Amino acid sequence: MKKITASAVIFVSFLLPALAYAQDSFSFMETSKQDEPAPLNHKAFFKYEFNRRLKYKFTYDKAEDHGTSNEVSDTVEYYTNETDLTVLYFNNSRNGIIYNLSKETNPVLPVLIKEESKDIKPGNFDYFKGDIALESEIAEIRKRKKVKTDQILELVEKKAENNLTHYKYNLIRNNKGKTNLGIIELDVTNSDQDFNNNILYDMEPLFFKNKIMFDKGEIKNYSHYSSAKKRTKHYESMNNDSVLLRLSFTKGCCVSSLE
Repeated sequence: MKKITASAVIFVSFLLPALAYAQDSFSFMETSKQDEPAPLNHKAFFKYEFNRRLKYKFTYDKAEDHGTSNEVSDTVEYYTNETDLTVLYFNNSRNGIIYNLSKETNPVLPVLIKEESKDIKPGNFDYFKGDIALESEIAEIRKRKKVKTDQILELVEKKAENNLTHYKYNLIRNNKGKTNLGIIELDVTNSDQDFNNNILYDMEPLFFKNKIMFDKGEIKNYSHYSSAKKRTKHYESMNNDSVLLRLSFTKGCCVSSLE
């Protein structure tokens, strides 16, 4: 596994729950700890607690009619557990994803707000799903001693600037010769905070596939450029704050692919 200064490890876990039945799901969220929160549902299949929220401005090319594209921006949120680095991805929709790639079971757990009467907010996720194909892929990547992908990230620049470390990677296809696919740039803060590779996996799984992990810092900016040097995807850190979000899942289903 490659180490970039402070490179850590994204590990994987996924045990698909056989069949999930049960009673009502329970969730709780508050922005302060003035009152003792309600306990997690002891009958739940999955229980999570998140204590920090990171917001990013996500800018990307959205395909339009007649083969054109238009750059649009959304706000995405990552709710994190600062102890085990579990992450809940939320983009203001009824679908979310919970990541913890260091576990032996359930590295990626798609979740949703299935009850239509519930508002769209992270505390209302009440149903979990599983992804068999993704589980197998992650488990296979984790076992490999060497990188096995035709899309290679090649570090070509690393420099410190303004309390950040800037990384620049050439993205190439290594298949009977090297083909330039684009450039990926990453700005990471210089801090002693544990780097959350689960967030990086959501932004760009190619780092995981190339066994490139980080140890310390936080993602400030992420940019993906095409071979024509057009920026196609960009994450910019907005702010972060302390929260308390608890989710208990008592209802769910196994599916063979993301819905």
